[in-house]
Amino acid sequence: MHKPVKAAFQRVQVDKIQFTDERLQDNSYWAKDGAENGYGAKAAEILDQVRGRDFRHEKTKKKRGSYRGGYIDVQSHSVKFNYSDEE
Repeated sequence: MHKPVKAAFQRVQVDKIQFTDERLQDNSYWAKDGAENGYGAKAAEILDQVRGRDFRHEKTKKKRGSYRGGYIDVQSHSVKFNYSDEE
């Protein structure tokens, strides 16, 4: 007699996710509008390749002052949500 195998616990059920905006499907830096010439573009190229303990090391190196990014964009690239209590 075998017990039925249960699937691993998942807090978020992937098959039931509905995105209110297609821009939310990709959470990477490069999916952002204006990412190609933003201040973080150079850092994203380097830090995207680093994982784990090395990430903290590379991040600290960038904060030491010798890092020169690029143009600092003051535009907002956020997604506006419509909440039911605002109607």
